[in-house]
Amino acid sequence: MTRAVAAITLLALTFSSSPPEAHAASHTGAANHNGDHEGDGIRCASEKPGPAIAACTSIIEDEGESEDNRAIALRNRAFHYQQLGDLDKAIADYTIALGRREQTGLQAKTRMNRGLVYGMKGDDNKALADYTEAIRLDPKLESAYINRAILYGKRGEDDRAIADLTQALALNPEDGEIYRSRGSIYEHHGDHQHAAQDFSKAIEFNPEDAVAWRGRGFAHRAMGENDEAAADIAEAIRLDPNLEGAHLDLGLSRQGTGDGAQALAEFDKAITLDPRNAQAIKARGDAYLAQGAPDRAIEDFTQALRLDPKMLSALMNRGVAYLKKSDWNAAIADFTSIIAVDPKQYGAYLNRGQALAAMRDHAHAIADFTQAIALNPASIDAYRHRAFSRAEALYTKEAIEDYSHVLEANPKDFEALRGRGFGHLHLHEDGAAIADLSAAIALNPNDVRAYRYRALAYEGKNDTRHADLDDAMVKQLDPHGDIVR
Repeated sequence: MTRAVAAITLLALTFSSSPPEAHAASHTGAANHNGDHEGDGIRCASEKPGPAIAACTSIIEDEGESEDNRAIALRNRAFHYQQLGDLDKAIADYTIALGRREQTGLQAKTRMNRGLVYGMKGDDNKALADYTEAIRLDPKLESAYINRAILYGKRGEDDRAIADLTQALALNPEDGEIYRSRGSIYEHHGDHQHAAQDFSKAIEFNPEDAVAWRGRGFAHRAMGENDEAAADIAEAIRLDPNLEGAHLDLGLSRQGTGDGAQALAEFDKAITLDPRNAQAIKARGDAYLAQGAPDRAIEDFTQALRLDPKMLSALMNRGVAYLKKSDWNAAIADFTSIIAVDPKQYGAYLNRGQALAAMRDHAHAIADFTQAIALNPASIDAYRHRAFSRAEALYTKEAIEDYSHVLEANPKDFEALRGRGFGHLHLHEDGAAIADLSAAIALNPNDVRAYRYRALAYEGKNDTRHADLDDAMVKQLDPHGDIVR
């Protein structure tokens, strides 16, 4: 949520700049007899908190003063206590005011104000109860819907928050800030289309609303519309160059369009504005990793983790950067740390398995790939990697089964065809090997290993003519034996 709104009431709380309630011009005889309450009324409504509280108290304690003026002073004193941060006294005064017999509308506004103070204390349940009662007393109290929506949003009850903001808009359809707030809830809820629509309405009412431009850009990026996102966020930055998070969002949008250099520039700006922005530092690390600079990526991921040790995505990507550097032990350490925190992190098992396989620890690699498959049965990569490790560990039949699973998903996967063909070759199933390897070669005529394996399969069938032809292709494609030795 981007907005908190006070009750439109007699009092101005922290969320509003209007003055406290002024007192009536006429006073009772007792007030005039004291000779000072007219001045007290002005001070109670307009002075700084200290003198105002004294003036309000003078009116409240004068039993000869009118009930209306004493009630006004009571509510104004509550406001001034709130300004001083004495929230318990503010709540006490509002509670006494609520005990008086007053008009329903005034009761609703007092409930609204007490709810705001409860919210400031962090007592969300009592705040919610007051907002709800205020709405029951006055269903047209727009601010009660808005503030209740803020609480619902805080509690993750997005549907209720959206319903309250929709009701507030029905009462005041010209308020662009409510559209912006509802757009934020839609975005949090994952409804990017409705979020973009609400942010657009907010921009219609206020084209200078940088937060709404940024919000719409975020929604566009979530929908994969990176060019539109970049344009919106660039406008947000033009309106407010220091808008928190905007440079990070623009960098992510530029990255989505493939403009890595501009993405890095925006991440740098975000980090300059906030050197402790772990998300921006991690995003810059991602950009370095994508550009083939694993060392710089590792520096950024490490810095992000210093700022936010619980950022598992930075730990994951640092592990990937270590994989790029063939630093298997460092990679394994990072992926193992992730699994210790969250044993359901599929990617950590998949990546650790690859590092273990590179170290030829195929038994543990197979265990990790198996766990990755258990967590994500649709993972073709996990089946492919497990097939390779199973083949290396001489679990040939099991490797063939895994390669077959990969080929069910993509019959034109030439690497899986070559791998399964090699498995059949190892089992002396020369006909099946030739069929798979021929299919692999048809898809990739430059696959040196496929020619070599097929030559061996032809030799197994005593077909020396075809074996010699394949060996000739191996020499042609790999004259120095760099690929096949």
